[in-house]
Amino acid sequence: MRDESVLKKFSALYVEDNKLMRDSIGRIIRRRFGEVYIAENGKEGLELYIKYKPNIVITDVEMPVMDGITMIKKIRAVKETQSIIITTAYEDDEHTDSSCVNLIKPVEAERLIDAIFECLGCGR
Repeated sequence: MRDESVLKKFSALYVEDNKLMRDSIGRIIRRRFGEVYIAENGKEGLELYIKYKPNIVITDVEMPVMDGITMIKKIRAVKETQSIIITTAYEDDEHTDSSCVNLIKPVEAERLIDAIFECLGCGR
């Protein structure tokens, strides 16, 4: 059994435009990570990323102002190896990224935690 308390030493950025999803997944993340930053769109997410440099980014794809894929490209321009999890309702190439861990919505807590451990463990 894994020790989730190890996540307390990490920081996370969660980017999601849907308030219900943001609140639900936000609670899961806040309980586990030492620092959590939450944004409503890719522009806010990128600004928080640049300011705080979190260990992991968890993001939706379809968002107003700046979509998740554009934000990911801008983040990767800052840090190519950034650990990123994409949450999306789609399974096509336009809404996923092979360099990220991709989760299909609705995201279950256990699947998200598994993806977080996979992402942080692989050192992307």
